[in-house]
Amino acid sequence: MARRVVLHIGPRKTATTYLQRVLQRCVEDAAIPATAYPLRTRGRVDHNHVPGLIDLARSRGEISLQEDAWTHQDGSDARALLDAVSSADGDVILSAEALSVLRASGAAAVVTALAPAPVDVVITARDLGRVLPSSWQQHMRNGNFEAYDDYLALRSEERTSRKEEAELGRGFWRAYRYGQLARRWAQVARSACVVTVPASGADVSEIWRRFREAAVMPGLPEQPPAIDLEAANISLTAAESMALQGLNLVARREGEGRREVRAWQRLLIRRGWTERPDRGPRLGLPEDMVATVRAWAEEDRADLAASGIRIIGSLDDLSVSTQTPGMPDAAAVAEAAGAAILLMLRGPRRDA
Repeated sequence: MARRVVLHIGPRKTATTYLQRVLQRCVEDAAIPATAYPLRTRGRVDHNHVPGLIDLARSRGEISLQEDAWTHQDGSDARALLDAVSSADGDVILSAEALSVLRASGAAAVVTALAPAPVDVVITARDLGRVLPSSWQQHMRNGNFEAYDDYLALRSEERTSRKEEAELGRGFWRAYRYGQLARRWAQVARSACVVTVPASGADVSEIWRRFREAAVMPGLPEQPPAIDLEAANISLTAAESMALQGLNLVARREGEGRREVRAWQRLLIRRGWTERPDRGPRLGLPEDMVATVRAWAEEDRADLAASGIRIIGSLDDLSVSTQTPGMPDAAAVAEAAGAAILLMLRGPRRDA
């Protein structure tokens, strides 16, 4: 059985994909044993452990998913992952950002399933001024088409109503009220700590160094290996995000499935947008939301400080910057859409 499990639970949009890709490279470069970060539990390479741990949470009735998500799962993904933990004889890191939305009973179910290995939980936390735009962008990349304003209005309504406390499907604030998230997992795990994501513009390797300090695993390199930025899930720009929402809206209205839409998105992002020399600024908050989100962030920052949970990094990283980007204008969205149309007209390249 594993000596201990370091369980990284995200939440989403807190450098999770970057950290997972670094850990994957550490295994591939033989910096750590293959058993320390299991990559092949399903007969294929996975850079994280979302499949197995979602399967586990689903089997316990502890997670709410979109009706067309993970429909193939039958418990085998969970069993394979737990077998990998059981067969390891040292420390094991598991990383699955979806676990951050679990209620206390779900957290307890995961920790119990990993027993008798003690579980040390690592939470990565990023300021809401970057989380909210990035979360909506991911919502679009998952094939949804909810307008940005409507998405923010729903988050605001949920923040006030606290529906996450009663409704399984309302998981956003279970994940991003960091103080409550940390307390919830600290109650069932051996330990829990919070690693803050450095402010925008910081050296990307700093989040790795902080995570490494939290994980306390022999062999993890002080300097992270270079990671392909596309593989690390780099965000779209503001204009590209709005154009993508338009694609999703029309495609889904015409009856296209989520899988087909996401395949088109990948082609568009790779060839239509990431090669543009001037892609424009990233998406920020609407001007009328900045003060509200800043107040939320300060409330959560104070709650986390009062929790007594160990923090690696600085609580100041969780403050919303006064320099947050804004919204794209119509010309920028038109240019991004034009790049997509040009891709279509040019047809497939020989090297595609």
